[in-house]
Amino acid sequence: MSIILNELLPSITGAILGLGLVSIPILIDSAKSNWRKRFREQVKAGIINSNLTYEDMLHIAERWSQDRKAILLSLRVLHSDSIAGEDEKLSDSIALIRTLIEKHQEKEPYAELPESIGLQLSTIKNELDTSDNNYVAQLAASLSGIYSSNLQDLSKQKKLTFWGFIFGALGLIVGIGSLYSTFTAV
Repeated sequence: MSIILNELLPSITGAILGLGLVSIPILIDSAKSNWRKRFREQVKAGIINSNLTYEDMLHIAERWSQDRKAILLSLRVLHSDSIAGEDEKLSDSIALIRTLIEKHQEKEPYAELPESIGLQLSTIKNELDTSDNNYVAQLAASLSGIYSSNLQDLSKQKKLTFWGFIFGALGLIVGIGSLYSTFTAV
């Protein structure tokens, strides 16, 4: 019995280590999702109580490690919820939500893009005449669409890689188990 355990111990240890390493990205993603949810809940409560300012929202965002893109997404989700009437208390505060979105877009005009690109677009917009600023807005919208589709493709690739690794590890474990059973049967 101890001989079998000694032979299986490396395989079992490898499987446990592999599952532990695979679970790390899942736990990180789960924590980030929970932080987004908690941020949105606190902002929603502040909006319903009508005592949330833009600066307060930024402090709450800092507390929950939300970047400028996550803030914009949360505000847009709250905006769509208020318009849809899913929460009556939130529906009464649609003007405050619109104000928060406008202030965020003033402070972070290209929040849906990476920060380096947003800074470059802001610099270009400041250097151009006001009549040419429409071109910068069109460029930002085009870049935003491309960036968004690339992020979605990257997310799909990560999921496929993750599941490919899981099935590969399971195949390896089954293969080792069958090889072991073949040698012990002989």
